[in-house]
Amino acid sequence: MATIQKSMQRALLIFSFLLFFSACGSSDSDFRYVAIGASDATGIGASPLTNGYVFQIEEGLDAQCGSTKLINLGIPGAEADVIEDIELPLAVEENPDIVTIWTGSNDLVGGRTQQAFETDVRDILDTLQQQSNAIIFIATLPALYDLPRFQDEPDPDVTPERVAAFNASISRASEAAGATLIDLASVPLSDLLVSADGFHPNDAGHRLIGNKFLEQMLPRICPTTVSEQ
Repeated sequence: MATIQKSMQRALLIFSFLLFFSACGSSDSDFRYVAIGASDATGIGASPLTNGYVFQIEEGLDAQCGSTKLINLGIPGAEADVIEDIELPLAVEENPDIVTIWTGSNDLVGGRTQQAFETDVRDILDTLQQQSNAIIFIATLPALYDLPRFQDEPDPDVTPERVAAFNASISRASEAAGATLIDLASVPLSDLLVSADGFHPNDAGHRLIGNKFLEQMLPRICPTTVSEQ
């Protein structure tokens, strides 16, 4: 029964992926930017969805570094194993110059173990490192337990200890693969950054996340242009 439920969940995730998949920019762009992740990557919480952090990263790269083609592979509800199985092969196939990854929230809320999550993240990063020439950026998790959803209804899987453990996994995997770590763990959460569902970032939250990525991305990708400003 559990296997059937898992298969149905994956089928629904793939259907969601087909609905939310976005490919922007021109084929002769200077940079191919692939975003992998879950609902946040698709812009959930922002209004419209194109105010999401991935799209804001694309706009920042386009303005500062050169023409950028976005391939947004985010799947709402995806955990790291689904990202590895479904999004990762597509990401490699796209031959990206840049990859952003933000994952872990669904795994943590869903009760997955730190060990299983870390194995998936290491596999994702190792594959990208070995099978592409992309510059990789991966973000840590903010204090999910401070979100209104979990303040109103505490969840035994969403604790400071588990968030810290998942972030330690992300940090170790990032260092091992030579990826650049984006620190979202130190970002204070407030109602001003959270959408009405109490979980996803709103427009301001997405903008903050996009800026956190761009702070690390722009000096790596177009250092000359950034230094001239």
